[in-house]
Amino acid sequence: MNINNVLFATSEIAPQQPISQITNMTMQLPPAIKTLRRHIYVVVPAYPALLTTIGNTTLLTELNIKGLDAPVSLLEGKLPGSSVKLLLADIPGSFDPANNVDKTTKISNNEYFAHFCQVVVAIAQGEAKLSWQPQLVHCNGWQTGLVPALLAHHGSQVATLFTLHKPDEQQHVAIDQLTQWGLPPSLTTDSAIITEGQLCFTKAALRYADSLSTASPTYAKEICTSTFGCGVEYLLQQRQQHLFGILHGVNYQQWNPAKDKLLPRSYNSHTLDDKVLSKLALQRAFNLPPRERCCLIGIIGDLTSKEGADLLLDIIPKLLQQDIQIILLGKGEIPHVSRLRDLCFNNSEKIAAHIRENNRLSHLIIGGADIYLALSSHPPYAINSRLALRYGTVPVVNNSGALADSVIDTNKETLSNDTASGFLLDLTNAHSLLSTLNRAIAFYQQHPKEWKKVAINGMQQDFSWRRTAKQYIDLYKKTIEARGNIGK
Repeated sequence: MNINNVLFATSEIAPQQPISQITNMTMQLPPAIKTLRRHIYVVVPAYPALLTTIGNTTLLTELNIKGLDAPVSLLEGKLPGSSVKLLLADIPGSFDPANNVDKTTKISNNEYFAHFCQVVVAIAQGEAKLSWQPQLVHCNGWQTGLVPALLAHHGSQVATLFTLHKPDEQQHVAIDQLTQWGLPPSLTTDSAIITEGQLCFTKAALRYADSLSTASPTYAKEICTSTFGCGVEYLLQQRQQHLFGILHGVNYQQWNPAKDKLLPRSYNSHTLDDKVLSKLALQRAFNLPPRERCCLIGIIGDLTSKEGADLLLDIIPKLLQQDIQIILLGKGEIPHVSRLRDLCFNNSEKIAAHIRENNRLSHLIIGGADIYLALSSHPPYAINSRLALRYGTVPVVNNSGALADSVIDTNKETLSNDTASGFLLDLTNAHSLLSTLNRAIAFYQQHPKEWKKVAINGMQQDFSWRRTAKQYIDLYKKTIEARGNIGK
C-alpha cells in the first residue's frame, strides 16, 4: 500500500524551543521521510515569535473551534531548513511557550494545547478543506495527547500514532471545560484517563491511539514496568502489542568525522590514525598534558544524582590511580560540581572539567576521546553514545534504554564475529561502574589492534535518520492497514 499523506503534530520546533527529544524529532524525521518520497506535513502552534522566524507564510483557511471566540487562522510555510510543508495554527491570543501562558487571554498552557488538539482533529477530518487529507496523524508529546481520543470518539477512520517521549509528563485539563467546548461527553466517563475531574492528555493518547512508539526497543519494555512507567505502566501493559520502540536517528550531516570542521583534521575508518590529532587538541583545550597513548575518557552530561554523578565521583579517585585522563563537559548540582572541582584541583594532570555547554568542545570530546562514558539513557545526552560510535570513540554505556540498543558489548564472542562496538554496564552501584571502566581501560592498553577493530565496527553502524524514517514508514503502514484506511 502507498503512504499518501501523514500529518505530523507537534508543539516543539527549532529555533523556538531548546533542542529536546521532540524538537529534534520534529526537525529531522519529517524531512527524512520526505526524501523517501512520502508526503508528510507538520502542524505546530503559530507562536508569535515563531511566525517572525518562519517569515513568509500563506493563509490557507480559518477554522471555527468550539470554545474559542475567534476563528483559528491556518497558515502555511516551510519547516526551517527543509522543503517540508509547515502548517501553523494561529490560535487567538499570544501564547508564549517559554512562560506557558497566553499573554492576552491568560489561559493556561493546558487549555491552549487542548485547543491545538481540536485544530489538529479538524484538519484530519477535512474541515480545513485542504487539497489533501491525512491517512494518519503522528502525535508527539502530551500537548497532542487529546488528538487520538477525539478522533476515536468522533468515529474517524484516520489512523493515529502517538510517540511517548516522557512518561512523567501527564498534564490535565478540566472535564467541565471540555464539555463547554462541545467535546464528546463519552470522554468524561472513561476512568482510565480521568482523575478527580481532570482528563490526562498522556493517558488519553495511550488509551486511544492506534499505535504507540517510543525512543528504543529496550525502553519500550522498560516503560511497561513501575520503575520507568511513571504511573502509566498499566495502560502501556494493556497496549503492549501496539507499542513499538524505534531508535531516534543521528544527524550525520552535522556529526561526521570525515567532514567535521571543528576537528583539527577530518578522518574516517580508513584514516583512523588521524584521530590522535583530535585527542591532542582536546588535551590542550582542557590544559592536560598531551599524551598520545594515555587512555582518555570523555564525558558530556549533567552532574546529578539521577544521572549517576555520585557513583562516578566515588570511583574517580580509584580510576586516577591508573595511566588515564578524564575530561568532563556539562552542568550539574552544586554538591557534585564542588566535589569535581576538588578532584580537578588535586589531580590537575589527570582530570579536567568545564562546567558549561560548548558545541566546539563537544565535537572535540566526541572526536578526541578514546572512551566515551554515557551513564544517562535520557536525551539529549543518550544520543552522544551513537555520535561517539560514528567518530571511532568506543562507548562505555549503561545497559538501559537507547544505550542498550546501540552498543554491542565487547567479549570473546562479539570480537570473533566482528560485532563488538563498546562496553555495557549495569549501573546499580559504584563497583559495577568501576569494574566495567577497568575492563575497557585494560582492553585499550593491552590490545591496541583489537581496540582499533572495535572502533571501526562502531563507525560502520547506521543510526541515520533515514534508517529511522524507514522504520516509521513501516509502522505507518501497519497502523493504517489495521485501521482499514487504505488508499485514501
